[in-house]
Amino acid sequence: MQVVTLTGDGAAYGMGLSATSGAIERNLDFLYICYDNEGYGNTGQQYSDATPHAARTAISRGMMGFPGYKKPLFDIWAAHRPAYVATVIGAEPLDLARKIEKAKKLKGPRLIIALSPCPTGWDFDPRESVAIGKLAVKSGIWPLKEYVDGEVVHTKPPRKRVPVEEYLQKQGRFAHLFQPQRNETLLAEIQGRVDAYWEGIP
Repeated sequence: MQVVTLTGDGAAYGMGLSATSGAIERNLDFLYICYDNEGYGNTGQQYSDATPHAARTAISRGMMGFPGYKKPLFDIWAAHRPAYVATVIGAEPLDLARKIEKAKKLKGPRLIIALSPCPTGWDFDPRESVAIGKLAVKSGIWPLKEYVDGEVVHTKPPRKRVPVEEYLQKQGRFAHLFQPQRNETLLAEIQGRVDAYWEGIP
């Protein structure tokens, strides 16, 4: 029997993490798929432990947006030394399919984190879903990577990263960073965190 768990980021990053940690420690054989739309979508898009810094949500509506930072779920799982961890996005279907096939062939705890652009929660036209997904990868804000055999490998590093604001501008949840005037401080902070991540990659 194959055990597959399908859950959202609210459970995967937050309220279900302790139980999942116990299952990983016991080396149980299961595939855990996280549908990550970066908020509690079923209850009006409140912030979750996966919400990015400065995003506006139903309960973080000030001019600075969400004050916290997205929890590094990939790193938390990898610290347990499971069989496999990977990030995917539907806008890059070949990378996604390859990782699903790879995960299916392995035994033990396996995690797939799928960033899922949400027209309702992120406030954009559904026709922009693929474009926003591609920009998440091209800007470097959503690294496509996998952990296997104790190593992290980036499966599709952006050859030339586009500015993060190209990704942010397409989403109403970040509109306050650009109107009525640009918040240069927050934009620089977000870009700086992305730059620091990629500069740390050998």
